[in-house]
Amino acid sequence: MAAEPGRVVQRAAWLTLSVAIGGLILLLQACLERPPPARPPVETRLSSPVALAPFFAALAALEERQTQDTVRLLQLGDSHTANDSLSGRLRDRFQARFGDAGRGWLPAGIPFKYYRPHQASVSETGWRHFKPSDHQPGLAFGLDASDAQSEPPEASMAIESTDPVGFNRVAVEYLTQPQGSAFTVQVDGGAPIRVSTAAAQPAIARFELPLGHPARRVELRVAERPPIDLLGWAVERHGPGIIYENHGTIGATVDILGRMTPEAVSYELAERRPALIIVAFGTNEGFDDTLDLDRYTQRFRSAIAELQRRAPQAPVLVIGTPDGNRVARGCAPTRCGSDAGECTWAEPPKLGGVRDVQRRVARDAGWAYWDWFAAMGGTCSIDRMAGADPALVTPDHVHLTKAGYEGIADTLFGDLMNAYSDWKARGPTS
Repeated sequence: MAAEPGRVVQRAAWLTLSVAIGGLILLLQACLERPPPARPPVETRLSSPVALAPFFAALAALEERQTQDTVRLLQLGDSHTANDSLSGRLRDRFQARFGDAGRGWLPAGIPFKYYRPHQASVSETGWRHFKPSDHQPGLAFGLDASDAQSEPPEASMAIESTDPVGFNRVAVEYLTQPQGSAFTVQVDGGAPIRVSTAAAQPAIARFELPLGHPARRVELRVAERPPIDLLGWAVERHGPGIIYENHGTIGATVDILGRMTPEAVSYELAERRPALIIVAFGTNEGFDDTLDLDRYTQRFRSAIAELQRRAPQAPVLVIGTPDGNRVARGCAPTRCGSDAGECTWAEPPKLGGVRDVQRRVARDAGWAYWDWFAAMGGTCSIDRMAGADPALVTPDHVHLTKAGYEGIADTLFGDLMNAYSDWKARGPTS
């Protein structure tokens, strides 16, 4: 018996619907069983971010409120570091996200002209400042490569926090010596506390003063003989958060690390236990046309390796040398890239080689590397930044303005946070 036309149509419709539903179910199952697609690679200037895993773990503990510890970052370098614009912006960014534990350690007093630390103002009278190249006997040089020596009959220095929250911990690092004299520490106009520097043997020592309340100002005074020597001082807060310290020496090369007093460096690194060491040298080496790049490779590797040996818990981030230009004296300089011979702003011939050495050594040693040159825009970028309105570099085509440094800091912070997010996404075992 033939089927009725209406039923044939109805059966065909149900068959078509069943096939469609079945196909949809199979498609949904395939989607559920298929792993999520990998995130597209993020364009970054950061190489070997896996080396930063211990630092990322410390950040995660702060972010997830699993620690009451301070996470400390130390940046060592030349004038790009001594100028606190780059490090100051990074300090602000890290502290805004992960907590603010204060300014941290600074060189004692005013170690060089135009010294302008962020989050603090410093004044002094009656001090001489020495650096390793002065070859003055009986001194010591820590991470700041600076020794402040009092000049009789009286010397004083003061540090005032510009942070509205202030600080609740004061520390001073000094040298002891036989028949050493004393200095006083006065906080916010309170009673002065006398600290003697006398000891049987010369040594590095530290005075610490925890406070039960927020404070804003510390003043040190010396009114005795013989002179005393101060290496540094700190204003910070107990508890979880970030401290970002900058220790820069104007005109320095990476060789400055080998001219520091080993006992002082070991003492400081042991107390501070940094979660990350950032190294930013290379500009002064790159402007030296007589530089032997093979010898520089050995010096760069050994200097930073020795620093890490003294702080084995801390990963190293090498910030590669930025772009820099020079021009012959007496020229009316033309723009970088033009064909005007010596009268063209151009990168010194050794600067690119220094950059290559740093990248290669960092890769071979297992250190992270961040490409400052690429972040600026590569060849002739510093000249283009000089032509911006307002200018982002100073007229020397070597140093950046405050806005220029802050822009670079924002880029570096963004790259680090991208790598941190990737690390968290992969899980804490990576």
